[in-house]
Amino acid sequence: MDGLMRWRRRKALERTGLPAVVREWLDAPWPGPAQSWRDTPFTALDLETSGLDSGRDQILAVGTVDITAGRVCMDTAWNTLVAPSHGHVIGVPSIRIHGLLPERLSLAPRLADVLPLLVERLKGRVLVVHVADVDRPFLDRAFKVAWGCGAWMPILDTARLSGWFDSHPHLGTGREADESPLRRLADIARGLGIPVGRQHDALEDALICAQVMLALATRLEGMGMGTLGALRRVGT
Repeated sequence: MDGLMRWRRRKALERTGLPAVVREWLDAPWPGPAQSWRDTPFTALDLETSGLDSGRDQILAVGTVDITAGRVCMDTAWNTLVAPSHGHVIGVPSIRIHGLLPERLSLAPRLADVLPLLVERLKGRVLVVHVADVDRPFLDRAFKVAWGCGAWMPILDTARLSGWFDSHPHLGTGREADESPLRRLADIARGLGIPVGRQHDALEDALICAQVMLALATRLEGMGMGTLGALRRVGT
């Protein structure tokens, strides 16, 4: 998969008209699999959306925070609301989850203005998300609409990291892996002793995701799995 993404990035760089910030992101080298995870730059990300269908629903908020040298860098924390496209209706069930009212979102920047700020923060870094099957399609769609390329970068999924421990009874909780394939981020955090504040807030969830990743990566490191490649084999 990495080889395919690298090829796609090279092909995209052959096109004209790409903004400089996108070219820099596409051209930035990735950390190698043999590199210690503690020496690897990560960025934890969370999206709040109007639903779970990436083909129909929209990104309403983005939160990110960097992980550098095995630490969460609070001075890099960043978040923004995103105005939905004109005429897009945000359903009541969605509002009940994230609390983002249409009136508030109407004052936010458009996704086209947010994406360059986001891609600048992802340059040369490994993305950390909780349940990549949810977040990645939204990023792929947004990038393709804006620039004609997908969100082609290495991703580490904290849901899969946690699930790996759960599937090994002597390491995790003893549950079978398929009993809870998509454990909630807050539940994983609490199980690791990580305080959980307000949920379904993009920045708060990105911070929790970063802490969960650090806790699980540290456990794997203690088992002799301390490289980026080892983490990605478990968490991709």
